[in-house]
Amino acid sequence: MIWGILVAIVVLLALYALVLRPWLKKQAWAQGFFASVDGIESTLFKKSETILVGRLLWVGGLLVTFYDGLATFVHSLDITPLTTRIFDWLQIPPDMRNLSATAFIGIVGLLINRLRKTTTKPLEVVALPQAQVTPAAAQAIAQADAANQQAVQAVAEAKS
Repeated sequence: MIWGILVAIVVLLALYALVLRPWLKKQAWAQGFFASVDGIESTLFKKSETILVGRLLWVGGLLVTFYDGLATFVHSLDITPLTTRIFDWLQIPPDMRNLSATAFIGIVGLLINRLRKTTTKPLEVVALPQAQVTPAAAQAIAQADAANQQAVQAVAEAKS
């Protein structure tokens, strides 16, 4: 039961990081929500989707390592019934289950690459709460964004 809950939490956090959070950031009515969770996001993942996905992988790796270490000493520990139920629920045939697990890891790698490609600001700028942005900092951020866009445009022109 605990494994199912942990998997559900990881899936929900991944959906939040990859789909819901970027969409909500663009909605004017959601700005109050982000103002209220600003401190939590700064503490947990510095308000960076890339760091959030990296931390989810990190925690998942720790859980697998903990299980593998515990399974060495507790021979009766077997989560095969749990994984079988998950794969059955997903309707993945038994001969494709190892491939599916490997493909999942590959998909996570692709998601991290996508997040890296869309990253445009330094972590310190992203992590700064909006309420603490001074006029001088806002001007410096705007200048850096403009310089970044000019650099991307120059590289695109050089490639063509």
